[in-house]
Amino acid sequence: MSVQPDHPEAAAPAQSKVSGFLNEPLAKEVIEGINAPGLVRGFPASLPWFTRINRAHLVMLAEQGLIEPDVAGRLLGHIAQLDAEGPDAFTLDPEREDPWFNYEAELTNRAGPEAGRLHMARSRNDLKSTQDRMRTRKLAESLLRECLSLRKALIARVEDEIATIMPGYTHLQHAQPITFGWYLLGLENALTRDAGRLEDALMRMDECPLGAGALAGTRFDIDRERVAELLGFSKAQPHSLDAVGNRDAMIELATAATQLSMTIGRMCQDFYLWATFEFGMLEFPDRVAITSSIMPQKKNLAVLEHLKARPAAMVGALTTAVAACRAVPFGHSQEVGFESGRWLWGAVEELAEMLPAARVVIECAKPRRDRMAELAGANFATATTLADLLSTRFGLPFREAHHITGRYVRLVLDGATPQAAIESAYMEQTGEALAEAQALLDEALDPASVLDATTGCGPSRKESTSLLAEARLRLAKAEAGLARHCQRQEAAEDLLAKACARYESVARSGSPA
Repeated sequence: MSVQPDHPEAAAPAQSKVSGFLNEPLAKEVIEGINAPGLVRGFPASLPWFTRINRAHLVMLAEQGLIEPDVAGRLLGHIAQLDAEGPDAFTLDPEREDPWFNYEAELTNRAGPEAGRLHMARSRNDLKSTQDRMRTRKLAESLLRECLSLRKALIARVEDEIATIMPGYTHLQHAQPITFGWYLLGLENALTRDAGRLEDALMRMDECPLGAGALAGTRFDIDRERVAELLGFSKAQPHSLDAVGNRDAMIELATAATQLSMTIGRMCQDFYLWATFEFGMLEFPDRVAITSSIMPQKKNLAVLEHLKARPAAMVGALTTAVAACRAVPFGHSQEVGFESGRWLWGAVEELAEMLPAARVVIECAKPRRDRMAELAGANFATATTLADLLSTRFGLPFREAHHITGRYVRLVLDGATPQAAIESAYMEQTGEALAEAQALLDEALDPASVLDATTGCGPSRKESTSLLAEARLRLAKAEAGLARHCQRQEAAEDLLAKACARYESVARSGSPA
């Protein structure tokens, strides 16, 4: 792919290269400041979608009798050749405004005037909207596939970590003992919702805008449902103005992707802290670490830093897209069709590329079980269990049991032994002596007791095992749904390829279709 050099103003043509109405060429400043940069950025990404859309449109035109089969076949042959050659086949000319006119110019150079038949019954507006919808769909499939892969990696690790006691945190302070398996199950639950958002977005974007024209459809007798079928959509988008005037599919996907990035970022923040010397609860192999250029002892988990930063990039790009579409008239415009995706495409594509690294992080995070168990019992992390037992064993209102336990903690911190502290705190609050105080403490202060808890939705063996089974079923269902969707896409590609081959054969043989 090359770009045609700028022409001096004096040598510029007398009129537009793409319009018989416009008597002046684009200003040099417009070309250099807007058209040329956008064309160079956008053309390579547009080319694969142009190929599929053009093929489907030509097949439909031929089937509807709007274009001769041999003409369709010849054009399909040129389109296949351009697809095989890729961006290098094109010399881009910013005076031709956009990727589509540049594509059409090269097709005309090869096919002659009959290349102009391709644009029958469509506009750049519905063409661009269809291209964006297909690109968004492909990204949604990729993100969903990788999200399911993350869930699968978490599920694979849970069973081995159900009994791995560790401290849970609220406000980044010791809270209550949990297990590492329970923590991983929590992440899987969050990613299940993230995957659901992606599935919902994928379902709503499954409508084809092509045939909507500039905004009001076309007078030609086209078959929009046939084009939708050939491009792998479930149906044609019914309202022509809505079809060209919105990019909500892209924005909805980016919103779901942003939430997904936040789930991963929060996991990475935990892993980042837990792998420090101060926490010492996790360790990672060298294959996910970098070193320092000056400090030879350093093992830096930069991969976690990149993954933690991804939500910031997503929010920035998403905010730009929403702002670009804000208060824009309800129809096609460059704000909606071009500027809204200026940063969003790259941000979402980069996230999809980074998700396999997040999976590797999940797979190789190794708990240091002794350190986890040590911290799980430290800093009064089991105090809530003590309050619960005081309430259930002695019939105390929980608020009173909470007060006694808080007083117990304060007395221990002030130097009292645990038994003396609980006996004194109980006496202060109730005026009665506490029987078998040591036995109560032995039961309440054991972090491993969380494994035997059977009530509520806490990290017991029973609850963890139950939720793990549910997670496996959910994942299998989601994987089957994605497989069905991808099979439909593959079937559509095969259907389109066979239809194209039929018309290309007609062009070669000269026989009727």
